[in-house]
Amino acid sequence: MKLKLSAIILVLLAAGCSQSSPEDALIEQEEYKSELEGLLQTEQVRNQQLTLHLDNLETQIVNFERDRDNPNVELYVDTVTVYASGITENLNKMNEHIAAYRNGDQVNSGEVVKTRDAVNDTVETYETAVGELELTEVLEREHSNVVLANEEITEAVNQIADALAADDDELLNEAIDRLQSATEYL
Repeated sequence: MKLKLSAIILVLLAAGCSQSSPEDALIEQEEYKSELEGLLQTEQVRNQQLTLHLDNLETQIVNFERDRDNPNVELYVDTVTVYASGITENLNKMNEHIAAYRNGDQVNSGEVVKTRDAVNDTVETYETAVGELELTEVLEREHSNVVLANEEITEAVNQIADALAADDDELLNEAIDRLQSATEYL
């Protein structure tokens, strides 16, 4: 009897020391279950996103492998290389005109116009050369980005030429910002 009484007292003491009731424990377990379900749902969404990304990468790899032997790809790369060097050279010249203007030096408006026209000619040469190619899907996307950049570049260069001719610092700064933002397309 003493042994039973001791066991009952121990159980009562253990129950008395426990600060949570069975209802509280159930609520805690339900909250924990809800958190786990939320984590599972998040991981399922992440898994779907990663699966889509992997599928997209596999498609790109297949496209690259298919396009590897396409002669138009090599021609496009050559065209872009010539275009990039021409644009870089002419934008560097325009930068020299801007630097001279900002230093208070005399800027030759005829040279500014030549540089502006050279940028426009480079863009037109690129567009003509690419127009003769049969572009793949990947190259078509790249070409679209270059076309958007070209629009911004030519407009900005025209604005720079106008700003230098009009001695308009505000327009010049605006045009330079526009030219710098054109790189987001490339």
